[in-house]
Amino acid sequence: MSMPANPITRRLALPGWSVLRFSLTLVAGALLAAAIVTGVFVIFWIGIPVAVAVLLAIRFWANTQRRIIGEQLGITIPAPYRPRAKGRIDQQALWLIREAATWRDFAWLAIDATLGFLVNLLYLGVFSVAVYYLVQPVLLVTVFRSAQSPFVNDFGFYDFDTPAKTLMLVPLALACGVAWWRWGELFLRWYSHLGVLLLGPTSKALLTARVSELRQARDQTADHAAAELRRIERDLHDGAQARIAALSLTLGMAEELLQHGRPDQAAALVGEARQACSDALEEIRQLVRGIHPPVLADRGFTGALQAMALDHPLPVSVVDRLADKLPAPLEAAAYFATNEVLTNITKHAEAGQVQVVVGRFGQKVVIEVRDDGVGGATFAPGGGLDGVRRRLAAFDGTVEVDSPPGGPTTVTMTMPAVVVDVRGADN
Repeated sequence: MSMPANPITRRLALPGWSVLRFSLTLVAGALLAAAIVTGVFVIFWIGIPVAVAVLLAIRFWANTQRRIIGEQLGITIPAPYRPRAKGRIDQQALWLIREAATWRDFAWLAIDATLGFLVNLLYLGVFSVAVYYLVQPVLLVTVFRSAQSPFVNDFGFYDFDTPAKTLMLVPLALACGVAWWRWGELFLRWYSHLGVLLLGPTSKALLTARVSELRQARDQTADHAAAELRRIERDLHDGAQARIAALSLTLGMAEELLQHGRPDQAAALVGEARQACSDALEEIRQLVRGIHPPVLADRGFTGALQAMALDHPLPVSVVDRLADKLPAPLEAAAYFATNEVLTNITKHAEAGQVQVVVGRFGQKVVIEVRDDGVGGATFAPGGGLDGVRRRLAAFDGTVEVDSPPGGPTTVTMTMPAVVVDVRGADN
C-alpha cells in the first residue's frame, strides 16, 4: 500500500494513515516501558535475553515505521543496521547496544511515544470535530427526528441539544475542516521528515556504503579489464600472430622457389600469402571492433545501435530519444551492454521481435530493451546479464530486469549522462 498521487485522494486517505500511525505510537509506548523495565533487570542474567528480545522488537517496530513513513513521503528509507553478529546471547546484546542505529531507534521510540501520540491525536481530533459537527445537524433532522438525540453537546455554559442549536456549531466545524484540509498534510509530513532524520542512515553511513560500492565497482572493473587483456592477448597469439608467422614462412618458401627458377610455384605461394595477409588484417579489425567499434566514432551511439540491429538475426527496432551526443566511454559501455543483452535474447528468449528505446531523462541515460520472448530472465552468476551489471557498475550504472514467466521481458539500463574521470574532470 502506498499514498495516492492525486492531492485530493491523498488528503482523504491521510486520516486512515494517521490512525495507523497513532496505533504505532501506542506500541511505542509499550516498547518504551518494556525497555525501561528491562534496563533495570539487565544486571541479572535473566534480563539479558529479555533485553535482546526487546531490542529486536524495537528494531522490527522501527523497520515498520521506515516502511510506512517512506510510503507516505514517496521515498525509500534504508535500514542503517550492520549485519547481525553471531555468538552467545550476551555477545549479541552487547553488539546491539554498541550499534549507533539502536540508540537512534530508541530516540525515535521515545519521540513517537510522546510527541507522535500528540501529533496524531491533534490531527485526528481536528478531523473528527469537523466531521462530527457537520454531520450532526443532518442526522438530527433526518435519522433522529423523533428519538432522543444521541449526541453530547454540553459545553458547560450551553447545551446545543436541538437541530437549530447545532447549526450554531457548523462554523466551528468548517473552521476545523479548512484547517485540516489546508495544514493537516503539512503537519504530518513535518513529523514524518523528523522521523527520516532519525530512522534513516547517517551521512557517515551513506558515505561508507558509497565507498564500499565504489570499491566493489573498481574491483569488478579491474577484473573485467584484466580478462579483456587476456582475451586480446589470446586472440592475437592464436589468431593474427599465427597467421603472420605462417605468412612469413610462405614468403620465405616463395623466395627459395624464385631462386631455384620456379616462378609459377612462387607466384602461387605469393597468392596464398596475400590471402593470409587479408585474413590476418580482418582478424585485427575484428579485434579492434571488440575494443572500441569504429562505427561509434563514425556514426555515433544511435547509428551504432541501428547497425547492430541490422546485423541481428531477429527484427530489432531502435527508438532514439537522445538529444545530444554521449561521452565516448559511456557510449562504448552502453554499446557493449546493449549488444550483450541482444545476444542473450538470441540465445534464450525465443523472441519474435525486439525493441530498443534510448532516452535521456535529466542527468540519466536510460536504455530499455524489450522482447516478446518466454521471459524468466534472471541475474545468474557469471551470466550475460550479470556481466552487463558489472560493466555498468564502473559508470555508476544499474540494470533492472522485468521478466515474468511467459514474458514479455524488459531490461532497463540506467547510467549517469556525465562521466567523471579519476582526476575529477567532466568528460
